[in-house]
Amino acid sequence: MEKEDIKQAILQIFELQLEYQLRAIRQLQGKPDSDEPVLAPKRGRRRQSLVDLCLNILTEEGKPLHVNELAQLLQQRFGRLTDRDTLSSALAKKARRGILLRQSAPATFTLIDSKEDLHETT
Repeated sequence: MEKEDIKQAILQIFELQLEYQLRAIRQLQGKPDSDEPVLAPKRGRRRQSLVDLCLNILTEEGKPLHVNELAQLLQQRFGRLTDRDTLSSALAKKARRGILLRQSAPATFTLIDSKEDLHETT
């Protein structure tokens, strides 16, 4: 992880912490929490899972990627930090079920290409 990435992650943590502190102070003062916090999630939108984001990355890259590369790209592109083992486990679970991706080598995943996979099974 690069120094600038670490700096950005720390600043995001501080910003979130201050936002929660301000909200708590306003509640203690009896003020209505009418001001929407800067980092409040928008209602109706769910945060994409790590697997969903990995599928986006695999689609954009168009080639198999090792779980270490995926974790690094998740952090760079989406600011999502994840443990390599957790990510590998989640992707392997989907691959075993044949859901959208497959394991092409140890700890390396690729999207299922329907044309390519049809030729392998026949």
